[in-house]
Amino acid sequence: MRYRGRRNTWPRHGFWQYELAAVLWKLQHGPTVLFENVDGYDTPVVGNLLNTRDKLAIALDIGPDEVQPRVVHALNNPIEPTVVDEAPWLDVQHPGDVDLTDILPIPVISERDAGRYISAGVLICKDPETGRRNMAICRMQVQGPGQIGVYLAPTHSRGFLQTHRARGTKMDVAVAIGLHPGLLVASQLLTPLDETHVAGGIFQQPVPLARARTVDVEVPTGAEIVLEGVIDPAEEETEGPFGEFPGTYAPQRKNPVIRLTAVSTRERPIFQMIVGGRHPEHLATGAIAREAGLFNAIRSVVPGVRRVLLTEGGTCRFHAVVSIAKRFPGEGRLTIVTAFANQDLIKHVVVVDDDIDLDNPTDVEWAVATRTRGHEDLVVLPGMKSNPVDPMSVDRTITKVGIDATLPVDAPAEARQRVGVPAHVMEDITHRWGDITGNN
Repeated sequence: MRYRGRRNTWPRHGFWQYELAAVLWKLQHGPTVLFENVDGYDTPVVGNLLNTRDKLAIALDIGPDEVQPRVVHALNNPIEPTVVDEAPWLDVQHPGDVDLTDILPIPVISERDAGRYISAGVLICKDPETGRRNMAICRMQVQGPGQIGVYLAPTHSRGFLQTHRARGTKMDVAVAIGLHPGLLVASQLLTPLDETHVAGGIFQQPVPLARARTVDVEVPTGAEIVLEGVIDPAEEETEGPFGEFPGTYAPQRKNPVIRLTAVSTRERPIFQMIVGGRHPEHLATGAIAREAGLFNAIRSVVPGVRRVLLTEGGTCRFHAVVSIAKRFPGEGRLTIVTAFANQDLIKHVVVVDDDIDLDNPTDVEWAVATRTRGHEDLVVLPGMKSNPVDPMSVDRTITKVGIDATLPVDAPAEARQRVGVPAHVMEDITHRWGDITGNN
């Protein structure tokens, strides 16, 4: 499943310190970029692989409107992977104590980052009790030959490591770099399921996995580069700072260490990077998965949910806008509370009727302006659990705020009528626009 979608080639020599990231910032909403000449390296670098939701649609050969339904369907219809003996990433093999910066163009991304970071590596590990796999994109700082500092978010990977700590055992891990966008999205799902199974649902076919050389982990065969190693729960080293998705730097702190046992690559691999901070790729990669999971959770209590959007201005984590076809009083509030319960990072939710265009911030603001009564429609919940990455978190709590900008169920029909000319007239004018303006 090696993905080679639409891209631009950057023909000049790029430098791994800041310059690759600078180009991707300049093209943040633009094409996928392949840097074919990185100073000091033969390995190309790819970025902006998934900086818009439409690129996942292209990669899956579906329409943009089908992305969220496809991922939601995959959550409810997972497909178990197949395990094979061979994979292209096994072609070139290095020992675990290799200096990664000698063989891979690992970049320095943001100005105050602590060093060279692997930012698009998918860490794969297993629950030591059930054997269930987990995939997660983690920031990884190269700290020396055979050593990587890694931040494990407070989700399943960290939970598995805590189980190993209680057992007095070490955790086998593999890091896959250069995966199909569908696998990147699957790795971001907040689900108790094995993400390789959900990825199968996204592709609508089993994901082929190959066994790692030195650890008990299976890795997608489509990877470009695979790092294998072990995390000792008792070992931590200083990691960070690193520019994170809120647009602020995660501070320097003690975090786990991966001791590498093997490195394998394709014959001529491509190294993938994701620019940290509020870069659209950092935001969209997680948003696609989180939106689908949130849609699924809300649909279980509000069947009339139509769509969920995590907004770029809200870092695709903190702010959610949800459209519903409201059937009963209170469904707007129920949607708000469900969103907060489903994802700890979400702290502001706006619920609108299904005639509002979620992709148009002006339309959403108009719904808040014309369909909200603050004393009735504002939900304020102080002391809610937050996430340590939230810069406004105090003792890992935050005040969460929701706005129910839906009309009452018994609102008169005219409340939904928009001022404007008849639709058929506007369509006709649009069709004849060239003749009207003389710009044929």
